Amino acid sequence: MTVHNKALSQWLSNRFFYVKTQSGQKVYWDSVSGVRSLTLQHLIEHLIQRGLKHDGDPISIGKSIVDHTYFRPVVLDEIYLPAADPVVCVEGNWHPNSWETPKVKPNAAIDPNPFTEHLRRMLGSQEKADYVIDMLAYRYQKPDFTVDAKPHVAFFFYGEVGGMGKSLFAETLTHVFGESAVRRVIDQTALTSMSAVDIWTRTWTIVEEVDVKKGSTDYNSLKTMIGGSSFHAARKGEHFRRHETPAQLVMLSNHAPNFIEPNDRRFFISKWMTHFESQQAKDEYFRDYITWLNRDGYQAIAGLLEQRNISHVSVESAAMMTDEKTAVTSLMTDPVVEEIKLTLEAEPDTVCFTAASFAVLFQEHNVSKLAQRHKLSDAGLHQTPKKRYQNKVKEFWLRPGWRLEAVNGKKPSLLNDNLQLEKLLEDDEGYQTELKFM
Repeated sequence: MTVHNKALSQWLSNRFFYVKTQSGQKVYWDSVSGVRSLTLQHLIEHLIQRGLKHDGDPISIGKSIVDHTYFRPVVLDEIYLPAADPVVCVEGNWHPNSWETPKVKPNAAIDPNPFTEHLRRMLGSQEKADYVIDMLAYRYQKPDFTVDAKPHVAFFFYGEVGGMGKSLFAETLTHVFGESAVRRVIDQTALTSMSAVDIWTRTWTIVEEVDVKKGSTDYNSLKTMIGGSSFHAARKGEHFRRHETPAQLVMLSNHAPNFIEPNDRRFFISKWMTHFESQQAKDEYFRDYITWLNRDGYQAIAGLLEQRNISHVSVESAAMMTDEKTAVTSLMTDPVVEEIKLTLEAEPDTVCFTAASFAVLFQEHNVSKLAQRHKLSDAGLHQTPKKRYQNKVKEFWLRPGWRLEAVNGKKPSLLNDNLQLEKLLEDDEGYQTELKFM
C-alpha cells in the first residue's frame, strides 16, 4: 500500500471494530457514530469521504485497504468507565464505553460563590454545604471507580412540593458530570430489580419520587447497593454475571424519610429549604441563579470541584449526622429492641441470654425466628457459635465485650478481657434461666 493508503488503513483500524460475520459478510461497529451494522460498502464510502485517492476504481482500492486492515473484535456490551477512551479493553475484550466526556469544561477562574451560597441556603448550613461539595469533588476528581472506590454514602433531600431546588440540583449534576454519568428514575422500584444494571452503572443515580418502607426488601436492597461495589444481575436475554455498581444514590422527596434505621451509616439527610418571604422573592432568586448557571455557572462549579481539597474525604466513613437525620431516626426506634435494652439495663449482672429469654416479648409482637436474631443484634448482643451444653445444642447471646470460652475438658467460661472479668457459664443468671428451657 502507498503511504496515503497506510494512513487510511490506520484510521480505519482506530475507528471501526469487527462485530461478526453474517451471511458471509463481515459486520463492523463505528466507535464514533455508534452504528453497529456497517458492511464493506459502508467502509469504502467512509474511505472515499476521507479522501481516498484512486484512478477511477475506488471500490477495488477501498476493498484492498479494508482487506489489509486489522479490525479489533468488539463485544457490543457497553462498559461504563469514566475518564477512559470511547472503546475500552476489559479482561482482554474490547467494549464500547458508555461514558462520554462532559460538555461542560471546568474553569476555576470563574467565581463559584453563587453555587456555594445556593447550597448553604438550600441546606441550611455551611457545614452541610461543605460536606456535599466534598462528596461531589471526590467523584469529580476520582472518576475511575476501579482505582478509587465510591463513597458509601447516599443523599436524601426533602422539601416542599414544587420548590424547584431539588430538581435543579439534579440538573446541575447532569451538566457538570455529563449526561452519561447521571441516570434519573421516577421511583425506587427500578433500582431494586435484578436487571437494574444500567441504572447503577453510572456515577450518580437520582430518584425523584421516593416511597420506601422501613424494613422492606427495597430498603435492604438499597443498603446493599449503596455499600457495595458490585452485584450479580442479568440483562434481558443474558446470563447472570457480576456488574460494577459505581453509582451514588441521590433521593429527592417532598417528605422526610420514614425508613431510616437508628444505626444507619449510609444516608445523608437534609431538608431542602426553598421557603422565601414571598413568591416574588423566590421567583427572582431562582431566575437570577438559573441565569448564572446558564451563563457560565456550570463551568464555575466544575472548576470548584476540580480544585477542591479532598484529602480528608474517606469513602468508608459514616454519612454526616445532621439534625434532620437525628430527628428522623429518633422516630424510628423499634419497640422490641427498646424492650430488650430495658431488660439488659434491669439485669446488669446477667451476661448470657437466649432467644427464649425474650419469648414472651417476641410472642406479643409476633416476631419471627429470623427477625428475632436481628432484634437481639440491634440491641447490642452478639451471638456465640452453636455448641452442645447439657446434651443439647445451644447458642447464646452475650453482652458487648464478653466472649464464651468452651474448651474440651474445662467448664465453659464467660470472659471480658477489657474489664478482666471471668465467671463460669453455669454461674450466670441467664444460663440458669435457660436451664429451665433445656
